[in-house]
Amino acid sequence: MKVLYLIFTILILINFTFANDGFVLVTPMGTGEECSSTPYGEGYYLPTGTEITIDYECYQFDFVNSSTHLQVQYLGKNCTAEHPSITIFPMNECVDFKIKEDDLSFMSIITANDVIPEQSISYVYYYYSNFCSGPTYQLFFTNGYSNQYSKYQCVNGKPEVFVCTDSGSCTPIDASGCTNKNVPIPYRVEC
Repeated sequence: MKVLYLIFTILILINFTFANDGFVLVTPMGTGEECSSTPYGEGYYLPTGTEITIDYECYQFDFVNSSTHLQVQYLGKNCTAEHPSITIFPMNECVDFKIKEDDLSFMSIITANDVIPEQSISYVYYYYSNFCSGPTYQLFFTNGYSNQYSKYQCVNGKPEVFVCTDSGSCTPIDASGCTNKNVPIPYRVEC
């Protein structure tokens, strides 16, 4: 049984290695109508050329038009949409980016195979595993970002994440280790 599990895991990793074209970085550049000069907000580091699940919904991200644009395909729940919805964003330009219609949007710059801004608080999701191992995508928040419901800081190389109430009081949450209980996709929080 262990041998079958090992073979299955190796096949998944081989498939990921050859199916993936790289990564796309969506760097948030502020909440206004134009990009600021300093990253601020919620961003993504996403694999291209493979299906991934974000908040129970299935997506695929691909470079198109000679890699000058990012194509976002919404494939529905369980990746079963007969007619996926497609949105295309230009690369290396200031764009209003959001993955889903009901998401917050941030003015962002989309680049290929780039690096997440330093000191960002990153939720590293392991989308082919029930444990914190294997291929990942990342949802990240720039250091010091806060909104009505949460705030994020990187202090001495450790993530500090707070959940906030309507009254403005914030409570720290445990962001250490692998979170794989009662969540659709296991993750770690890093800075």
